[in-house]
Amino acid sequence: MKSIFFTLNVIIDLAGHFLMFLIWRHFFGFSELYLQVTVGVILLGAIFLTVLAPLLVYWRDNIWSRSLYLVVGLWEGLMLNSVLLALIFIVFDFFGVYEISSWSPGVRWWWLGALPLLLLAPEAWLAQATRIRRVSVNIINLPDSWQGKEIAHITDVHLGPVWRQRFFDKLVHRVNSLEAEAVFITGDLFDGMDTDFSWFHQRQFVARKGVFYALGNHDLILGEARLRTLLANSNIQILSNEIVTVDNLQIVGLNCYYEGRLDVKGKILSQLGYESDKPSILLYHEPKDLEAAREAGIDLQLSGHTHGGQMFPFNLVAKILYRGFSGGLYHLKNFSLSVSFGVGTWGPPLRLGSRSEITLIKLLKA
Repeated sequence: MKSIFFTLNVIIDLAGHFLMFLIWRHFFGFSELYLQVTVGVILLGAIFLTVLAPLLVYWRDNIWSRSLYLVVGLWEGLMLNSVLLALIFIVFDFFGVYEISSWSPGVRWWWLGALPLLLLAPEAWLAQATRIRRVSVNIINLPDSWQGKEIAHITDVHLGPVWRQRFFDKLVHRVNSLEAEAVFITGDLFDGMDTDFSWFHQRQFVARKGVFYALGNHDLILGEARLRTLLANSNIQILSNEIVTVDNLQIVGLNCYYEGRLDVKGKILSQLGYESDKPSILLYHEPKDLEAAREAGIDLQLSGHTHGGQMFPFNLVAKILYRGFSGGLYHLKNFSLSVSFGVGTWGPPLRLGSRSEITLIKLLKA
């Protein structure tokens, strides 16, 4: 799994930096060979650092490796902003809205240098200003003890190189202030980097009916054994392909799965004590296998993983990859799916076209 993320990161970085080279050459006229070579060397150095940073922070966690990881993330955001603005101006130029050829070098540097840099501020704010999304879900035969109760759904916190103790403390305080009946975490609580998480136990989620956690892909990079050690003194209950019944409501947690194809329906039905005709909630990191979950008798599936695409235009990509189920609440016959944009970020600590969020779901009897 680590090799998949590494390969994906390299491909995205190569494509992004190549686009940067083409755009800079187009807008600033690097016709001289020495200028093209100079810019090429600078971008090759940037590629090297963007590939090195995640490897370094996973290999040796310290203030220097984390700082490099953060700088690289901001650089990737800056690069994306610059590319998007350049493409917009190229389209405007093509349709005669603006004549880029008439712009002075200073104007070009403003639009493709200073403005992309300034955009980092609101993007960083969107990544940290966690909103509360409130929705209601109807469940057939919902037990009276859950009727009208609210549950908090959080996902993709990505505790690690960027999001650390202060961010987590704020999250716990925010969730606890909601006074939810239960808290459900649908994966990627951790980013996958193994480091000193001794501070993790200083704050605890509080919920009357418990805190339940199904594992995501980044959690599995860290390893289930390590996770259980980290959470040994926590009130968070890991549901690793397990079921627990709380006040007659079945809560099923399935691990994120990448190797081959997971028989979701069979996995759910095989859980000891599971009854398909009784109300149930599924914690499953990715918003997929919806029909299988519905056929297994699941009433509500909670998922994350998509980050809502995190940065435009990847929100559009996420909608395509997940067939429109990339964020929000969806109803399919007697089955509901709630997909959260997540709390933290992966890669750039930025958001554009999405928002850090906690979902507060009111359960109602259908």
